[in-house]
Amino acid sequence: MSLFTRSPAPILTPRADVPWASGAVFNPGAWYEEGVVHLIFRAIPQGYKAIQLEIAEQDGPDTGFDHTYVSYLGYAGSTDGVHFEWREAPFLVPDAPFDRYGAEDARISKVDDTFLITYTALSHPAFGTMDGVRIGLATTKDFVHIEKHGVVGPPVRDKDAVIFPRRIGGRIAMLHRVTPDIQLVYFDDFSQLFNPPAAFWQAHLDTLEQHVILRPRAGWESKKIGAGPTPIETEEGWLLIYHGVDENLVYRAGLALLDLDDPSRVIARCPTPVLEPETDYELYGDVNNVVFPEGAVVIDGVLHVYYGAADFVIGHASASLSDVLAHLRSPVIGHLNPTL
Repeated sequence: MSLFTRSPAPILTPRADVPWASGAVFNPGAWYEEGVVHLIFRAIPQGYKAIQLEIAEQDGPDTGFDHTYVSYLGYAGSTDGVHFEWREAPFLVPDAPFDRYGAEDARISKVDDTFLITYTALSHPAFGTMDGVRIGLATTKDFVHIEKHGVVGPPVRDKDAVIFPRRIGGRIAMLHRVTPDIQLVYFDDFSQLFNPPAAFWQAHLDTLEQHVILRPRAGWESKKIGAGPTPIETEEGWLLIYHGVDENLVYRAGLALLDLDDPSRVIARCPTPVLEPETDYELYGDVNNVVFPEGAVVIDGVLHVYYGAADFVIGHASASLSDVLAHLRSPVIGHLNPTL
């Protein structure tokens, strides 16, 4: 029996009447507060064309899309976690030098009274010969007005950044991914997060191995892993849903549990995926064989997971939070050599 139950169909799909979201709608971040699920999703206008890449990514396929493949971020809200109402204007437009070729894959956290939105910012075409893939940061107080803060990550190809939803030991903690592992970094305050000095990131990169909290381990995640939704605080630890990619570039979802006071300490980790491509909309799309979890919220004890399916639509799956934690506690499943 599967741990998660999928919704019968994708919960969000491209809309021909919304030009900036007419081609694909996927990879949503999520936050739940005061009875509303806020979803910030990635969307692409229709018209892009598949191409053979001149230089394939080291960790990616040898095909991609032309320069018209530029992502926006959109907003949708829900009171039940399943049925969403769109806002027809984009939430974030890729109009700055650091994100002019795409704003992708948002995650949402709240620290103090500010919502922090990390996203992948592209300063060069997504499938071009130059690499401009960095961590972008934006903030909002109300999911209406938004302010960009530029690039906040190290000066290397870096993705899958997500900030913990409260301070840990008085500091702001963020997971990120310099391929192929997941790393953890701390900031003393907002000022250091928004404007870290060059020496800060150089010191982090010089000691990068010391900051790794999870590495690819099982076959289904052998090529690379990356943090998914905002970590969820439970009495037993931080619940981390992450994605893993195998040698055939199939994307699946896994689970780990991190210590509340020291999230570099892995309490438990499932050796097998909990979601993988099975339905037609997960198996076939712009990029086949992809389940990419990026948003998760808990409503009345039920864990709702929102994920990109085949880089084309948004899927939804749910499970009892207590069942998920029990799955991780299982001596056979969760505590089988969880370290890294």
